[in-house]
Amino acid sequence: MQGCLLNRMGKTRRPRCYLPAMMAWRLVPLVFLLASCGQSAERGSAACGLAALAGPTALLTQFSVPRQTLATPPPRLPERLVARVVAGPALPAIVGRVDSQLVIGVEGMVPASIKPGYGVLVLDTGEAAKGIMVFEGTPVEGAPPLGTITVGEATLPLIGIQLDPARIEDPRCPFFPDSVLP
Repeated sequence: MQGCLLNRMGKTRRPRCYLPAMMAWRLVPLVFLLASCGQSAERGSAACGLAALAGPTALLTQFSVPRQTLATPPPRLPERLVARVVAGPALPAIVGRVDSQLVIGVEGMVPASIKPGYGVLVLDTGEAAKGIMVFEGTPVEGAPPLGTITVGEATLPLIGIQLDPARIEDPRCPFFPDSVLP
């Protein structure tokens, strides 16, 4: 019985095979990953579910990269953007300005279990607005406020970042689908 542990007496009715069991558990994530390959994003595949959780985390890590955090609001934005609640729905948002600050209003309701804390305006490297990611918690420390975002009855700080969307988003599972906009 190589690879199996026996009881203290050196005898056992059922060997305890810890090593093979541990190796099998390490394969579970790989099985799920392989099973999700090739599935359509429209069907809510596992790959899109993983991307929906990993992407926002990757977005926040990008604030540590020099010259990506926005210090001032961009001069040009569309009248409407998509606001994506982390691990939640994508909703339409209206974009406005008051003096030099942005004022964003999200249309629709977020699930009651989600308590929005701040928004992140996402621009691509060509300065085109991709959308707004709405997070729970407190904003990234040191990121200058660009304005506010109103979600339900809460008015929250809005910060911004400019980056290559391919760093945070699977193109088959967009965070900010145009289909949400009227």
